[in-house]
Amino acid sequence: MQGQYGGIVRRIVVKLGGSVITKKHEGVREVDQKVLDILSSEISRALKESALQVLIVHGAGPYGHVPAKKYGLAEGFKSVDQIPGIVETRLGMEELNRIVVSSLANAGVNAVAFQPSAAIMLDDGRINDFDVSIVRKMLELRLVPVGYGDVLTDVRTGFKILSGDQLTAYLAKMIGADLVVMVGDYDGVFEGEPGESEQIKELTRGNIDSFEFGAGKGADVTGGFKRKLEELLELADAGIATRIVSGREKDFLYDSLVVRKEHGTLVKK
Repeated sequence: MQGQYGGIVRRIVVKLGGSVITKKHEGVREVDQKVLDILSSEISRALKESALQVLIVHGAGPYGHVPAKKYGLAEGFKSVDQIPGIVETRLGMEELNRIVVSSLANAGVNAVAFQPSAAIMLDDGRINDFDVSIVRKMLELRLVPVGYGDVLTDVRTGFKILSGDQLTAYLAKMIGADLVVMVGDYDGVFEGEPGESEQIKELTRGNIDSFEFGAGKGADVTGGFKRKLEELLELADAGIATRIVSGREKDFLYDSLVVRKEHGTLVKK
């Protein structure tokens, strides 16, 4: 797209996985502040050095997954006993969002919180009603909106969980993103268990059935690894590629934002 001062501005959606910015694998409700701050600084550098508009979505880690699983929120309304779980999950996600936004702001990013539960209605777990014009306006103002997966109101089931992956894919389509960068524990997708098998350089609908994937440390209440890949393939069908990189390797996120080096796995049409 054309920038305000001339030149081409690239729009990129960054998904910060909950497993990489929190201590999800340790089962404790705690942010990995060192990793988060490094990722924030890489985003800040990229914004200063390149003509970019960046939108960020982050995962839940234990802040959201633990209460969601405890109260069975993934299947929708079954009992009034679940209602306190909605409150607990939203409070947890708002807390994590504040930490992420603060880290970005401290790194010099003009980050602002975006609350999905106040703007989105689901229909059986899929986004049904969402006016994204406010997000587009934020980007035009050079703000960096920071959203997240959460438990949302659902017209059919009362409530359901909106995964960060679904939100990422939806926003990428609606804002006309040039690229999505998924930041996780591992540098891309592997044929078997990460670290014990070959890295897959490119994934398409044409070759995906030829691989048996390792899920790493991964399934959660949002559907796990296979659901994540399907979201990305649907995004590729719309002409938007996704690069999956490690958030634990120095400058892999930065390189992906400024297109300096290629890392991880590219999911494309």
